[in-house]
Amino acid sequence: MDDKGLVATLTQNVPNPFTTDTRISYTIPFQYQSAKIGVYDLNGQELKLLTLNAPIGEVIIQGGKLKPGMYIYTLIVDGKTLSSKKMTLTSF
Repeated sequence: MDDKGLVATLTQNVPNPFTTDTRISYTIPFQYQSAKIGVYDLNGQELKLLTLNAPIGEVIIQGGKLKPGMYIYTLIVDGKTLSSKKMTLTSF
């Protein structure tokens, strides 16, 4: 498969805002060595760091593991931040 046109992408989480779980999809070019999605609070503190093992996939963030509020999630490929988005967790 020719992956030269494949670009790293990070989608907006669905649903957003969310109360229980939310889904984040991503695409990573095959030539990268490592990829992760980090979840951070608005102070920049890392709350989760998920290793991505497939070039195309999705991760699920469980709302029950976080406090209601706004968060930033970031696609990190080979140590470089490629994309960041905001998500909002509301109370039950």
